[in-house]
Amino acid sequence: MGKSILFVQQKGGAGKTMLLTQLAVERAQKGAAVTLIDLDAQRSTTAWFGERGQRAGAVSGIELIESADWRASSDIREAARKSDWVFIDAPGSADDLGKGAMRAADFALIPCQPAMADVWASKATLEMAAGQKLPHAVVFNRVPPRGRAAEAAMQSLSETGAKMLKPRIGQRAAFADAFMMGAGVTETARASKAADEIRALAKALTRAA
Repeated sequence: MGKSILFVQQKGGAGKTMLLTQLAVERAQKGAAVTLIDLDAQRSTTAWFGERGQRAGAVSGIELIESADWRASSDIREAARKSDWVFIDAPGSADDLGKGAMRAADFALIPCQPAMADVWASKATLEMAAGQKLPHAVVFNRVPPRGRAAEAAMQSLSETGAKMLKPRIGQRAAFADAFMMGAGVTETARASKAADEIRALAKALTRAA
């Protein structure tokens, strides 16, 4: 059985789809079979996968399932029987679909930007994961190079006792460039800081999940 990871955050703009796709590419490069399950109504993961299908030389080993409603739980469990990793792009609200995905997943990764509005939204997401008894952790995403406000926001969330993954993902143009092409930074910018951050996050996620 593979590991099913739910990428979830109730506040939009946290970068959950970007992290999901970047980690999927990194895992596939290491030889893992990866299935992406798109539950988000915006279908950003599906759009990324469509772009990837047009890229010559893209790393194989990634499949996509568009799922919703009553199929979500069964799709997650079936994918976990066939793949090493199942990465689930959660809907952006705490509706029945999101809760059903939490019951079916093994672990939740909660991206959070270092701003107080995102910290507050993350607390609600953390409560939802705890209520579903789903192991989870927070990763700080789109972290600026410096700034007291960002540090204060990160400190505020760490004081809740939530599990925090050590790697932080910076605010880098390389991520947007890769996503637009249906790629991962570990393909398009292999020696970059962005690629190093994704590799570090993949290792931390593997240990945590």
